[in-house]
Amino acid sequence: MNIKREQGFSTLLITVVISLIMALYVFSLLSVELFNSKKTQNIIISQELKSMSASGLQCAVDIILRSGQKPTSASIDYTPCVDAVITAIQIPATSTYKVTSTATAGDAESTMSQLFMSSSMNGVKSAFSSSGDIIFNVSQTIDPYEGVKAGTGYNCSAVRSGGRVIIENGGDIVVRHPRDQLGHQKKDVNDQVINCNSSHLTVSPKSSADYLGDIEENIPELDLFYDNFGVKRDNWAEAKNLFDTVITGEKQVKTVMVNGVDTAVEFLYVPGCGGKIQTIIDANALEVIKGKENPAYKPQLTKYIWIDGTCSLNGMKYTQVADSAAGITVVIKDGLVTNGGTPTSFHGNLFVFDYSMTNAQLLAAWQTATADEKANVASYDLSQMPFFFRGSFQTRGAFNLDSPNRQCRVAGSFQPGYSKGKVDYEESPFGKTVMLEGSWHDF
Repeated sequence: MNIKREQGFSTLLITVVISLIMALYVFSLLSVELFNSKKTQNIIISQELKSMSASGLQCAVDIILRSGQKPTSASIDYTPCVDAVITAIQIPATSTYKVTSTATAGDAESTMSQLFMSSSMNGVKSAFSSSGDIIFNVSQTIDPYEGVKAGTGYNCSAVRSGGRVIIENGGDIVVRHPRDQLGHQKKDVNDQVINCNSSHLTVSPKSSADYLGDIEENIPELDLFYDNFGVKRDNWAEAKNLFDTVITGEKQVKTVMVNGVDTAVEFLYVPGCGGKIQTIIDANALEVIKGKENPAYKPQLTKYIWIDGTCSLNGMKYTQVADSAAGITVVIKDGLVTNGGTPTSFHGNLFVFDYSMTNAQLLAAWQTATADEKANVASYDLSQMPFFFRGSFQTRGAFNLDSPNRQCRVAGSFQPGYSKGKVDYEESPFGKTVMLEGSWHDF
């Protein structure tokens, strides 16, 4: 009886164990099935999110490339990209932008990004540039644009010309190592002094044959407008539409001699032009002060000024030192540009754009000049001289004289000096934005 009882207990125990093993086996099968189901579900969600983030990024890329604007521009609207959330940031201290597309579902997330770069590396390439001849009547000292670093030094650029660079009266052009507006030699981000390479540092030449790489003459097909604003010269209207303000001159008529005949010639003239520019500069300075006093306040600056017509810069103040935020870009289109006698300073990019002005219009415009502005020009062909400065003039930024086949003259102490902070086009509305190849990233 005891033997039977023990055999029964053993049979029951074996049956229980077998049942437990079968149950565990069935449970493991169910677990594997649930895991596979969950895995399949996660794969589907992951693929859907990846597809959505990819779609969102492609949408953002299309919007950016169509607009030609920087990804962070306030004018770009990413709301049509409904599949993902689009964010755009500028990588600090660079002209590179990161655009990120993020798609989410519950706790799941898929992120893709693309880098863009501003091709508005178009911009000032020299302290002083002229598409035609530039003539100095005395020696000049120029603080150049540091240019590209090559080895331990920089390939500096002081003067670029599509014509000749001429110094009269036995004068010289002396190029110094790059300096700041206080006259101190510039330093790089690592606090190292910036030096021009010996191949790009002209010192007291005896003739243009002694110019080194920092002074270039007879540059073929020099398009200063494209260099500065990212569009071809003939497409200037595209750039004009991006300027903060436009000042249009009044129509004036003067009688000049054309082919031996007195002829009434119409042209545009801006009364008190220098004063108008100075008013904008003064308003900008007040905005900068507000921004410093209240970090939450974003200064409302008028940085890009387009002027149509003849403009005398008399009326501008002499200020040797100015905040970088005070730098302005002024384009003066189809007008005589003069400054006579009064010490003046300019912080920014002064761009003289001689596009469609006729010889007769230029000659007529000279009749609006003051006696001081006309001083010492009697021997010159005024129909060929759209830019004439006489006296003391200092600049921190750059001068660009886009006047092909004509001669621009500086008489007196000019002292041009490049300043990146005054002409920084990484923050400007000009130029196109392009994708940085190979920068697509999937998180």
